[in-house]
Amino acid sequence: MSDKACRKGPQTHFELTKALEEYVKVIHDLELAEGSAAASIVAERLGVKAPSVTAALRKLDALGMVEYRPYQEVKLTEKGREVAEKLDWRHKTLMDFLLMIGVDEDVAKTDACEIEHVVHRETIEKLSDYLRKAQKKK
Repeated sequence: MSDKACRKGPQTHFELTKALEEYVKVIHDLELAEGSAAASIVAERLGVKAPSVTAALRKLDALGMVEYRPYQEVKLTEKGREVAEKLDWRHKTLMDFLLMIGVDEDVAKTDACEIEHVVHRETIEKLSDYLRKAQKKK
């Protein structure tokens, strides 16, 4: 494989950076836990300043992922929720696989968070299929 091929990122069905994906995940987690997501809590969870959150939420709003109005709670749109659920599935699949092969849980959490943003969808689907088959054999 050429060096150029290695640098090319996976093709996804949506155009989100790793950072924006993290915002979607945090908003989703907050909605599930507390019913809504305040920008200040999002900033706290991600360890960023308010202007960074505002910029990210504006981008996500423009992409149709969230409904954002200054000084109001942030809400995922249906599209944003679908993305969040897909990211959760990717993370869980990677975690399950890494734990299955004996990776320490703390290392698996860190690695799954990194890998989920860059691995190709087909790879995750194959891992998920493998895990499902492995569970049936037990």
